[in-house]
Amino acid sequence: MSSLLDTALGLADLVDSSLKHEIRAGYTHRFITLMFVTVGARVFCRRYTYGEPSWHSVFQTDPAGQVRLDKTLVNIEARVPQDLDEIVPDVDQAYADALRKLGASYMLAGATEPRARESTMEIRLAEPPAGTP
Repeated sequence: MSSLLDTALGLADLVDSSLKHEIRAGYTHRFITLMFVTVGARVFCRRYTYGEPSWHSVFQTDPAGQVRLDKTLVNIEARVPQDLDEIVPDVDQAYADALRKLGASYMLAGATEPRARESTMEIRLAEPPAGTP
């Protein structure tokens, strides 16, 4: 990992400066495009489709995975934040700000509906397991 990504703030800065956000559960699943938002030095994502199986359900059983931010690949752990109830209003605001910036305010209702809120996951830096890229 580059020194830029040695801290949570480095990851948050990379998320904020990247145009394309992708995530995959584990190290062999395909990447899917998903919007990440930041609150301070913390990175979050939410579901916007609710079929199963999903990346979200895989992360609930094994938090290891990767994100691709533009062309930068980062090993992560994705978990439900321990302070979910407290952080949800800030994550809602981050989604509102990001969607307005993109001119996609019409998507805000879906991004902040109850099941989206309940699906909030926090993305943190992680080391890859031995033998993975």
